Amino acid sequence: MRAYHPLTVLEKRRETRDSLRLVLDVPTGLREQFRFSAGQHLPVRAEHGGRTLRRTYSICSPPGRWPLEIGIRVQPGGAFSTYVEEALAPGDTLDVMPPSGRFQLVPAPAAERSCLAFAAGSGITPILSIVGSLLENEPASHVALFYGNRRQGSAMFVDELYALKNRYPERLQLTFLFSREPQEFPIASGRLDAAKVRELWQAFCRHRMPDEAFVCGPDTMIDDVQTALVELGMDPAHVHAERFGAPRRTRADVPVSAEPAASGAQAMVTVVQDGHRRSFAMSATDANVVDAAAAHGIELPYSCKGGVCATCRCLVVEGAATMAVNYGLEPWEVEKGYILACQSVPQSPELVLDYDSP
Repeated sequence: MRAYHPLTVLEKRRETRDSLRLVLDVPTGLREQFRFSAGQHLPVRAEHGGRTLRRTYSICSPPGRWPLEIGIRVQPGGAFSTYVEEALAPGDTLDVMPPSGRFQLVPAPAAERSCLAFAAGSGITPILSIVGSLLENEPASHVALFYGNRRQGSAMFVDELYALKNRYPERLQLTFLFSREPQEFPIASGRLDAAKVRELWQAFCRHRMPDEAFVCGPDTMIDDVQTALVELGMDPAHVHAERFGAPRRTRADVPVSAEPAASGAQAMVTVVQDGHRRSFAMSATDANVVDAAAAHGIELPYSCKGGVCATCRCLVVEGAATMAVNYGLEPWEVEKGYILACQSVPQSPELVLDYDSP
């Protein structure tokens, strides 16, 4: 099972009025564990004010380059981002788990792809890494990147984006959109919704069907962009999305098994971690496996608790479970029996979960 490692903060840099960049030192001995693909994220943990704070942040630096850099939007009332802004300083350490996430780009140097990228707000963080990696490693591929914000002052990584545009002027189409500031050209005004996607498609994509699309932002923006791209003819399997934060609404997922659990029944849950087996009883009133385990003194990996980051991913090897929400697993993973423990409850008297399965 992946574990947290203390990483030193080398730099805390202001990106915009409400966003930061953290630069994290990864010791040479840990770099193999922390190798990542463009688009992946890092679960992070800190102790502050007597509380354990957890979040997951996307990596904005290119793969293979050290130190690691992550982008953080400071959210009103956000415990972790407020801690980073007000208390964390260079020289401090953060507990960081090795990278994970299925929203990623694996470059193919011989490929000749036409790709789209849509980002809203801090959703630009993994998109920056993906676009930079694709342009650097696929010399025949092209990218059209559409980045939406409310105002120009809230756009993150502007210098890096323009640097990419200057380096790859013929292969990168860079378009900024602002919803609360009028722009000279109407196409650059407004939100990244379905209507705007269709407008952008007519202006930039109508002469060639894109091969891939990468989308990152709030859940409503994701739904709008995905729906529009599929309606315009893109294969849904080639439209890749990453949501940030806990979704504002839930989406029921297909249960791993349809086997029903008796009302009010108690299930025995066994977890396998690093080759060790530990068991605990879980009642029908327990919200999810992660919280029930914690009540019995067993710490299972998790971060967002919103069904997004997949830090709590594990394999059902015996019994059955049902997920309330799933934004972090691919359909093939669900078919093979993987679940998100932070969203799951048993649907059988015995449930065995393996955290050691790849």
